[in-house]
Amino acid sequence: MAYPTGTLRARSIVLAVALVTLSAFILSGCTSLRVNTHTTAVEGKPAGDAPTNIVFLIGDGMGVSHVTAAKIELGTLHMERLTAGGFITTFAGNRLVTDSAASGTAFATGHKTYNGAISVSPDKEPLKTVLEYAEERGLATGLVATCSITHATPAVFAAHVENRQNEKEIARQMTASGVDVLFGGGWSYFLPNSEPGGARTDGLNLLDELRERMPVALTVTEFRSLPDTDAAVALFYPGHPPTVASREPSLAELTRRALEILSRDEDGFFVMIEGSQIDWAGHENDHDWLMDEMADFDEAVGVVMDFAETDGRTLVIVTADHETGAYSVLDGSLERNLVTRPDFGSGDHSAAMVPVLAYGPGSAAFGGMQDNTDLGRTLIGYVNRGSSR
Repeated sequence: MAYPTGTLRARSIVLAVALVTLSAFILSGCTSLRVNTHTTAVEGKPAGDAPTNIVFLIGDGMGVSHVTAAKIELGTLHMERLTAGGFITTFAGNRLVTDSAASGTAFATGHKTYNGAISVSPDKEPLKTVLEYAEERGLATGLVATCSITHATPAVFAAHVENRQNEKEIARQMTASGVDVLFGGGWSYFLPNSEPGGARTDGLNLLDELRERMPVALTVTEFRSLPDTDAAVALFYPGHPPTVASREPSLAELTRRALEILSRDEDGFFVMIEGSQIDWAGHENDHDWLMDEMADFDEAVGVVMDFAETDGRTLVIVTADHETGAYSVLDGSLERNLVTRPDFGSGDHSAAMVPVLAYGPGSAAFGGMQDNTDLGRTLIGYVNRGSSR
């Protein structure tokens, strides 16, 4: 993938790093670090006006150095358009280093749990999610990902299972959840094995069940031909989509269509949008792939920011569920927009804090340093509080 060329002033890099580090404290102040292990329902304390819409973007595995490298190679990021920021701690309930299931559960429910859990407590009891609170309030809801829609991060918002590997049960619960937009991969988990490519052994055809409520697209052509609608499913691959180099549609295109659909609901909406394969590139210690996925994710952030800046009632949050790769930037060239010495200290997740950036009504609540459960409780608080229109 070709990136912009030209000379960058060193100050632009300093500003980029400041956006995800020191400026968080200057802009919004620092809160005390809290690691929450409760399982009782507690809302966060929203600051300022409540938003009508919430767009929650997760760059899976995206740490501060991932953002720094993308800033160097891309020049200007859409993430720079967000105006508040800070740090998130990501620890799981049973491990210092989290997986996406436990960290996603913290975001979705405001509670710590064990690695592998999909929105269930350490005692394996269901934990109500922000998407379920949004459905209860009559908001439109959506999940968009560049992985199978039944994978851990999207799953935690619409399902409750003891083990993230149980993707067929996750698909069944997603189908019953009432979610209005499902965009990603993973159609095999929705089809019986009597159908070509189907993975289900219980005979259920969940795609037919979904078709009773909304249009279902399984190809790019069908997706781009979706009618004006209040809800839609688009699952383009039987499992995970390929890497961004051969993946279509882009996350930005999926995001734009999701916003068009969800914004038809006058009560507002909640949507989670994940750049899933940033994490996978980190696991593979592949810098070029990582930068491609960061560019794809940042373009989706740009689509959201265009919408939010025009709308004026939309809260945008950009963060990560954890850091992957113990990644760092050791050298590069500002003149050539190039990282020349990327370094990976691990092929797995790390316990490093991750950046959180926010824009719009309520964004001040995400400044400073907090735990992932704090962020989740604040999201739930905003959904339950609603906005006076």
